[in-house]
Amino acid sequence: MITRRSVLMVFASAVFSGSLYAQDQVADGRPPVSLPFKITPLPVKSNADDLALMASYGQGDDETKFVIELHSESHGTFRHVTGGPRPTRFLSALGKALEASDLRFSDVKQDTLEFDIAFLGPATVRSSGGGFGGGPGDWYTTKIFLGQDQAEVYFNFNLVSGEAEFSIKDESYGDDVVSELSKVIW
Repeated sequence: MITRRSVLMVFASAVFSGSLYAQDQVADGRPPVSLPFKITPLPVKSNADDLALMASYGQGDDETKFVIELHSESHGTFRHVTGGPRPTRFLSALGKALEASDLRFSDVKQDTLEFDIAFLGPATVRSSGGGFGGGPGDWYTTKIFLGQDQAEVYFNFNLVSGEAEFSIKDESYGDDVVSELSKVIW
């Protein structure tokens, strides 16, 4: 039986060691802004090395759900979840966290959205300033590349606590990240 730990072992083998981690601070020295949400591991049907996570934000009629699949240490897919309300609240909150200046949702609607991903170090702890690093822990810090690498966003997740977040990489990417994600989160 494949466990979360065995799946992460595959990803961890591709991760480099070092002292730099995602989100230590943004360019002007402020702590990073993020949009937290919950994750729950899902059973994987295809490749035993894949990791699938149900992501949820909000509650009741305002709950937004989508699936995040990690296929390897460098590739993943967002999947649309049918039946939920239009995720305007989620996408607006994401735009605010990513400092989007011209919030526009894409008219393109698709069931999947592929992305490239880079793990930014071994599992680590969340620091008191909101960033990551300083020792071993349960948080995986990654950077996702969307739209043929035209948009970047940090995706950090903790399988033990069921927490995850999208966090600002650079405010110049905010509009494009929201537009790309709105193709599959609709």
